[in-house]
Amino acid sequence: MKGKTIYKILLNKLVLKHCRDITGDVLDLAGGGNPDYKKYLPKNINYIGSDLNAHGEAKKQIDINKPLPFAENSFDNILFFNAIYIAEEPSGVLKEIKRILRPAGKLFIASPFIANEMPEPHDYCRFTAEGLERKLKQAGFSDYKIIRFGERFTSAAYLLHKFFLFDFIRFFIYGLAAFLDKIIPAGIRKSHPAPLGYFVIAKK
Repeated sequence: MKGKTIYKILLNKLVLKHCRDITGDVLDLAGGGNPDYKKYLPKNINYIGSDLNAHGEAKKQIDINKPLPFAENSFDNILFFNAIYIAEEPSGVLKEIKRILRPAGKLFIASPFIANEMPEPHDYCRFTAEGLERKLKQAGFSDYKIIRFGERFTSAAYLLHKFFLFDFIRFFIYGLAAFLDKIIPAGIRKSHPAPLGYFVIAKK
């Protein structure tokens, strides 16, 4: 966990749980040059990394605000992690993703909710679960699951990450925050959620 934010730690756990059985051609859309979650993906997939500028693991240069440069039914799985907030028209990007997914293909989204501004090169919004659901429906997805991860205390730990100068401090704070999240009454978590983010699994 050296240097990692609690957001990345929790996201990597979800990737390990939900993406470990994916197969075939996998597009990592706007994944950056060094996605730390890549090591949790199966080794036998045909991984295609992309970003606004080609570098590192991102071999393909793709601007998500333009039509995606792939034919219909090109990919078995698409990863769209920590990038929906930089899209000028999120519904349009999701429609493009649906177009290039193969029948029964899956889209995996990670979307931060409580986070600092992260212009990459822009940062337009944060989506609630309801907001993500609306965008998925607008894009034509009807089979999806939206998973909250983190809560008030892990969210606070994430926002204070820059102040934790040593890994042993992070280890203690993250463990304490995760424990405190678990003892938040279920009614509060349900009626007044404050998650770190959302993990989405959508099927074409």
